[in-house]
Amino acid sequence: MMERFFGVWVLDPDASSYGDGSVPRSAVYSILPAGDGLWFHVGWRDADGQRHESRFHGTLRQATPAADQRMQLSTSFDGEVLRSEMVHNARAVHAVERRVVDVGGTERLAVIERWRDDDQARETRASYRRAAVKQVLVYRRDLAMRKGKIAAQCAHASMAVFFQLDEGPSDRLSIPLDGPMAAWTKGRFAKVVLSVEGEAELVAIYREARARGIPTALITDSGKTEFRGQPTRTAVAVGPGVDVEVDAITGPDGVVPTKLA
Repeated sequence: MMERFFGVWVLDPDASSYGDGSVPRSAVYSILPAGDGLWFHVGWRDADGQRHESRFHGTLRQATPAADQRMQLSTSFDGEVLRSEMVHNARAVHAVERRVVDVGGTERLAVIERWRDDDQARETRASYRRAAVKQVLVYRRDLAMRKGKIAAQCAHASMAVFFQLDEGPSDRLSIPLDGPMAAWTKGRFAKVVLSVEGEAELVAIYREARARGIPTALITDSGKTEFRGQPTRTAVAVGPGVDVEVDAITGPDGVVPTKLA
């Protein structure tokens, strides 16, 4: 039953209520297994378009010390409800209940958060639908690259999305991942390869992805084997990210025209 919660979920603003506050423009809720517990990641854009995120690990049926040693985080599952509770000085200050429910034959993640703010009780009710995660790789058709060169440039882009985030020492990698990226690395590595007419479209995709907070990498080839020695922009990666967010840029109705490779 716990497995029903695992994966990446996208907020349905029209089915959500945030009390006196504004419903976020968008939000992605990820729940993944992590050793003997769970890993939660929530990323959202508020009503003003600012990006935020929250992440934490929870060990089931046990209390986990928080940064403030007077606070403890506990996570539990009773077969139907997945709960998290932050306790401060033996008093619950933030509680979250999660249920997977059926709405018209479709699974939804229902999330209820309760907390106190200035001694006022607050509550939000959010509804999320399950989402797929993928990475899209795009290359330039106008360069007429060899098939092997296309494959190499797309591979560079796919890897660069991760490696440019590396914070580790020289002998190991340490790459912080958001929810969709983490789900992708532990899943099927879904990739789609597309092409664009030229450099302008390639750069437009990169800029759109950055503006929307989607992981992305733009590759500039050194030009040593092709392009007459001139450094040349060749490919871009978008994602791993939620499919609907990636498709808004590169899909059939996306803001940048693309073609299947």
